[in-house]
Amino acid sequence: MQGESDYFEGVAGIRIKVLRYPEGISMSLWSLDRLEAGAQIWLDTAPMKSYPRLGSAILLTFSCLGVGLGAEPNTTEKRHPAISLNQKAVEELNRAMKEEVAAEQVSGLIGLIGWKGKIGYFESHGQRDLDKADPMSKESLLRIYSMTKPIVAVTAMALWEEGKFKLDDPIHEYLPEWKTVSVREGQKLVAAKSPVTPRQLMTHSSGLTYDRSDLAMGSRDSLQDFSKSMAKRPLVFHPGESYAYGYSIDILGRYLEAIEGKTLDLIMRERVFDKLKMSDTEFWVKNSEDRSRVALVYSRKNNGGLRKVMGRSEVMIRPVRMMGGQGLMSTAGDYAKFCEMLLGKGELNGQRILKEETVNLMFENHLKDIGKSYGLGGRVNELGRYEWGGAAGTRFWVDCGKGHYAVFMIQNWGSKPKTWDIFRKHAEAALAK
Repeated sequence: MQGESDYFEGVAGIRIKVLRYPEGISMSLWSLDRLEAGAQIWLDTAPMKSYPRLGSAILLTFSCLGVGLGAEPNTTEKRHPAISLNQKAVEELNRAMKEEVAAEQVSGLIGLIGWKGKIGYFESHGQRDLDKADPMSKESLLRIYSMTKPIVAVTAMALWEEGKFKLDDPIHEYLPEWKTVSVREGQKLVAAKSPVTPRQLMTHSSGLTYDRSDLAMGSRDSLQDFSKSMAKRPLVFHPGESYAYGYSIDILGRYLEAIEGKTLDLIMRERVFDKLKMSDTEFWVKNSEDRSRVALVYSRKNNGGLRKVMGRSEVMIRPVRMMGGQGLMSTAGDYAKFCEMLLGKGELNGQRILKEETVNLMFENHLKDIGKSYGLGGRVNELGRYEWGGAAGTRFWVDCGKGHYAVFMIQNWGSKPKTWDIFRKHAEAALAK
């Protein structure tokens, strides 16, 4: 049965906790005089056509919490003592952000730094509407674009925990249009060597990519119609053989719809938003009274300064197609709840979204075999950091190794990462103390 556990006494005072799941076995190594697991082994008992590793794939990772078998007792308090920020660095952070606004690099911005149970920094600068001189506020609603992707991945893993699918199942079991797909090899098309899987969709190793001509494709069509159209397009490589950022998680969204028999927004509301009380996160702004909270999107002019590229009207109407890889509106405070849930290994304020083992699996590098560092839904590193961003300049990170997270939001389409880099530098200096 999924989640059934056993304990085994090992050598040298080590205890092994075994959790059995539909797709494999999670083994946590415990020291008998310690409080927390020191290392975790994931043994995938399902065939892994895309990532063959000596028959079955064995992924050995140290816990996202950054503990070792010889470490001090690992209560949360001892692992991450009460974090406080370097106030001088905070002052430098605010000064730098104000300078970015004054130099018209961005119209306005919001920065947030938090850790378990506390937000240590939360400031806004600039304006959300330059014409009206409307200040950016902590409550501003922003387009987060691809920061939708990690939330969809979490939603998917909630269904995975329930045994609704396996990571290496062919998606054509629910989406028949993907049963026969082609791959472009030079000037010719060939049949894909293997089917597209949910794991590949969450790691952008499916062979799907972005094509600018597709951005407006069938904008009045449903996500179901979009999936059917994309399945007719040739992949840029055979599934599992490389990495290409693209529409993979959009198709994952349709896959979840087919499993649940509901639209993606309802699935995400039930599995994530309602449980985390993310009341300001949705694919459109439902209440007209919230219209004024929407931040406009700008881009840089060639000769300097900013020009408006997106207003408010577009987000006041329920979209026909809610894409898994883009489209959510949110606030910095709402997204902070999502980040803290990940930092809490799937739990926030008594609400459990995912099991700890599932979050560890998401933070694992699933593309090591092809030389990339990508988990399920976001970029990862070996130190326990999970992060991603959106097209208008929104960014976040969750650092389980150091016990903190950060959210950064601007609305500048096609912006270079300069302002984000400045925020990151000063935020990490404030955390370093």
